[in-house]
Amino acid sequence: MDLHDKLAKERRARLAAERLLEQKSRELFEANRRLALHARALSEEIVQTRQTAEELRGRNNKVMNELAEVSKAFTVAKQRLWDSLETVKDGFSLFDADDRLVIANNAFFELFEGLEAVAPGARYDEIIRLAVEEGLFDIGDERPQAFAEDLLSRWHLDPVPSRVVRLWTGEYMKLIDRRTPSGDMVCLAINITDMMRMWASVEAIPDAFVLYDYEDRLVMCNDRYREFYAESAKAMVPGAKFEDVLRHGLAHGQYPEALGREEEWLTERMTNHQKPGAPVEQRLADGRWLRILEQRTPDGGIVGLRVDITEQKRQQEALDHARVAAEAANRAKSAFLANMSHELRTPMNGVVGMAELLCETDMSEEQRLYAHTIRESGEALLGLLNDVLDYSKIEADKLTLHPEPFDLERTIHEVVMLLQAPARDKRLDMLIDYDIFLPTRFVGDGVRVRQILTNLVGNAVKFTEEGHVLVRVVGIEDAPGSYQIHLTVEDTGIGISPDLQEHIFGEFNQVDDQENRKFEGTGLGLAITKRLVGMMEGEIWLVSEKGEGACFGIRLTLPVCEEADDLPVAPAIGARRVLVVDDQEVNRTILERQLAQLGLEVVCHICGELALQDAQGFDLVITDHRMPGMDGMSFARALRDGGYAGPILMLSSNPMRMRATDDPQSSGIDLILQKPLLRRALFEAVAKLAPPGPAAAAPAALPAPDPSTGDPAPGGALPMRVLAAEDNRTNRLVLEKMLGGLALEIRFAKDGNEAVDAFAEARPDLILMDISMPGCDGKEATRRIRALEAGTGVAPVPVIALTAHALSGDVLEILEAGLDGCLTKPLRKAEIVETLEAYRPDGRLPILPGAAAGGA
Repeated sequence: MDLHDKLAKERRARLAAERLLEQKSRELFEANRRLALHARALSEEIVQTRQTAEELRGRNNKVMNELAEVSKAFTVAKQRLWDSLETVKDGFSLFDADDRLVIANNAFFELFEGLEAVAPGARYDEIIRLAVEEGLFDIGDERPQAFAEDLLSRWHLDPVPSRVVRLWTGEYMKLIDRRTPSGDMVCLAINITDMMRMWASVEAIPDAFVLYDYEDRLVMCNDRYREFYAESAKAMVPGAKFEDVLRHGLAHGQYPEALGREEEWLTERMTNHQKPGAPVEQRLADGRWLRILEQRTPDGGIVGLRVDITEQKRQQEALDHARVAAEAANRAKSAFLANMSHELRTPMNGVVGMAELLCETDMSEEQRLYAHTIRESGEALLGLLNDVLDYSKIEADKLTLHPEPFDLERTIHEVVMLLQAPARDKRLDMLIDYDIFLPTRFVGDGVRVRQILTNLVGNAVKFTEEGHVLVRVVGIEDAPGSYQIHLTVEDTGIGISPDLQEHIFGEFNQVDDQENRKFEGTGLGLAITKRLVGMMEGEIWLVSEKGEGACFGIRLTLPVCEEADDLPVAPAIGARRVLVVDDQEVNRTILERQLAQLGLEVVCHICGELALQDAQGFDLVITDHRMPGMDGMSFARALRDGGYAGPILMLSSNPMRMRATDDPQSSGIDLILQKPLLRRALFEAVAKLAPPGPAAAAPAALPAPDPSTGDPAPGGALPMRVLAAEDNRTNRLVLEKMLGGLALEIRFAKDGNEAVDAFAEARPDLILMDISMPGCDGKEATRRIRALEAGTGVAPVPVIALTAHALSGDVLEILEAGLDGCLTKPLRKAEIVETLEAYRPDGRLPILPGAAAGGA
């Protein structure tokens, strides 16, 4: 090979080497470039890895801290939970899936005190069998093995049923077991001893007990409840609704009153059940009666009792029959008493009335004795009849009080005036001492207060032979508008020994001694009085010594009448000095106190002889009529003879008899007032006799307030016209004789129809109307008369009943028929005259002839 070829070959080899070198250089450059990139990537990755490592290190520290905190919190929570479990009195335990004890609180271990085998790791079946063998459970007559197997078999059920066991100590435990998802068993042993005792008490009560929750579902009921509702017992399961229990009972005929109206009955029963409160009575199919008592509980439930009232119903039915029979007997007794009263009073009217008329005629002393005996015997029989009627009403609880406004002072005055006649016969002074600062109008049963006063004052007059009878009234305001009133009746009679003072308030009791046997009576007056005072919530007492008189007192609390008048106002008078002459110290004291209220200077003397020595210089002289030595008439004449020219006021217990025996005007007496007198009457008389300003030479006479004294009639005045309706011939004769000699024009009618016809013919001034008449009775006749008067514009004619019906209900019926008043038979002339005078129209002649002339 030549050099050229060699050179060419070398050149080609060199070019190839250069190309290879260039290629390798390029590859090396590329590899260096790649290496640099890789190194840079590695550097960045290292930096990033370092950053990530730092972050992970920080996170790890945080997690570790949090783990420490959680571990600490877990420890605290675990300790709190365990402390809580140790605090509760109920036993707590935890068994694992193999039924081995894991943990338990002290209350659980205390149940097995002394059994060392009961510890963590012990199996549940071993613990139960050991407890049964050791006698920790009170199993009664049950076999130990069977009891243990029964407790253990529960754990294989899902859910595990609860079980109540009784320990040897007498305590009751409720075992509640629940399986966890992991297979562990949580066990509770709850002490329910108190609840079991309470439930035993509920079971022991004779009444049925039931409790429903706020959704009206049954919570519990005792066996008595199931016994009462035996037909519904199958439906009484916890959780059953009340309505479902009712429907079950309806379907089985539990409620006989619901037959034929089941839905309506169910609606009513549910309404009562949802709104408990008022007791409901229910009748069961077996005839028993229940009282249903239901109340809401604080949580909205309902607790109920069912009380067996079957025996009470039977007793009530027997009582109802007895009450009906008693009411029928009482009505029969009341009718008998009313009829007896009427039948006895009708002939008594003839006996007493004729005896009174006979006493007014001229008779020998022996004949007068006989007539007085007849009248007094009739009055005694009448008193007996009244007492028996009143006492029968009190015993039957038929006597009721009717409070209404009444004037106490006037009531006392009227009672004393009513008893003035027997007091005059004994020459007794009747005195009233009414507290001048005490109101007169109160609210109470004025009729019964009058009856009390009549009994007490009547007894005082009856048992007093000489001296006086004093009615004293004082009172204090114990509350706004109410006064405590003390009313006493004092006498100077025979008195009552202390050992008999309680005895006389008994029924049919009297002071049984030799001195008292001459006084007749029923022995009911004070018994009735005590009952009446008790009904008014008052008190009655007696202060007395034998032979020294008696003082009966009563205490009543009465409200002042809202429409009460003011106390009597002292009128303006011209007198300054007054001379009072009266032999009774009590009367002088009363007059002095009453006159002092007028601002007068009062000088008192015990007799006329002493008063004559000191009579001049007085503006007014007030003297009693009947005094020992110089009487009032003689004293007045002596005053006039001595030159006394002032007014003289005479006080007399019997103005009518005084006028009949003496001439007051010729004795120089200006005015006569009947004792005892009202304060208003005294004040008016003093104001009339001693008017303010220049005194007249001869003071005008003031008519006495005695109902028997009327104003002087003007010339040409006519007598009062009276229509009397009476069907009984004897009663007509008595009435005719009583009214004979009076200034009256009287017409008689034999029945109600005749009375109506007579009224239509000529209008009378007053009608005396008998109530019990054949055909048309007095009440019907009065209604017809009132119908005739209606629309005429004329004031109705007063109609006064004449009746033998004495019961208060009869009197109310009479007044409701339109009559204005009532006179009870037997009639008394004084009462008739008083009534006629009270209703005498102006311009008619005074009832008593010559009354007008005797007014001075």
